[in-house]
Formats: sequence, C-alpha cells, structure tokens
Amino acid sequence: MLGRHTLLGSYNGGVSAMHVTDLAINRAMGMQLAPHGSDHIVTLPASALLLNHVGSVHASVQFALAEAGSGELLLQHLGAAQDQVFAVLRTSSVKFRKPAHGELRAAARFADTDAETLSANLTSRGRALVAVLVEVADTQGVVTMTGQFDWFLQRQSGKA
Repeated sequence: MLGRHTLLGSYNGGVSAMHVTDLAINRAMGMQLAPHGSDHIVTLPASALLLNHVGSVHASVQFALAEAGSGELLLQHLGAAQDQVFAVLRTSSVKFRKPAHGELRAAARFADTDAETLSANLTSRGRALVAVLVEVADTQGVVTMTGQFDWFLQRQSGKA
C-alpha cells in the first residue's frame, strides 16, 4: 500500500527524511504523526468523511491508518538510511474488534525482530522480511482493530 516511494528519498523532491503523512492519501484523510514520546505512532482525527453507513469509522480507513503506522515504524527505524531501502507491503492480516468512533490512534511494534537485527539483515543479506504488529484504538483506549503487516525490504543496488 505505501508502495515503492514510501521508503525512498526520491519521493517529494529528494527529501531523505520522509514520513507516511507525506503521502497524499494519508494527508487527505487527515492523518498526523503522534507527538514524540506518545504510546502510539500515528493519529487520525475524527471526520464525517471517514464514516461508513452505520456511523462508525470505515474499515478501510482503519486499515489505512494501521498500514501507515507499520510503515512509519519502519521509516523511523531506518532513519537516514531510508533513501537506501526499497520497501513494499507483502501481506497483511487484520481483525476488526469493535466499532470505531472519534479520533483513532495506531501503535506499532516489531513482531519478531528488533531494529538492530533488521539493520544487520539488510547489511549482510541486502534484504529482509519484517512483521509489524499494529493496534488501532480510540482515545478511550478501546481497541477497534489489530493486525500484522509483513514488509519486504531490499537495499537498493548502488547505494550504501
């Protein structure tokens, strides 16, 4: 979903430090980065445009928030090296748990690796598969969706 340009510095005029909120679709939905030190990574303010036919936040909107959260986790861990890595979402599995209302927040963490192992795999093998677990919740802490997002990352040839 985030696609090729998500983790590449060539997006947006060569800026090397990119965030998922730089993508037009995420901006259009109103997605925002969480303040530094928060227990979540991205937020989505309440908007009537994001509601479904029963008045709760549409499932596809929650999926987009969760996927963006997984991508932002990767971007933050790659840091300055993000322009050296091609990344694409490979698979995902989600479960909708409760109707979502109001502002939503996505928290993300690596499922079975850490930033050091990910960096080591990219350095030694030139590629890595990484699973990111995401939890979407409202401001009262009600979990509305959980998911796993599996990313394929490959170091770009000709770059450090």
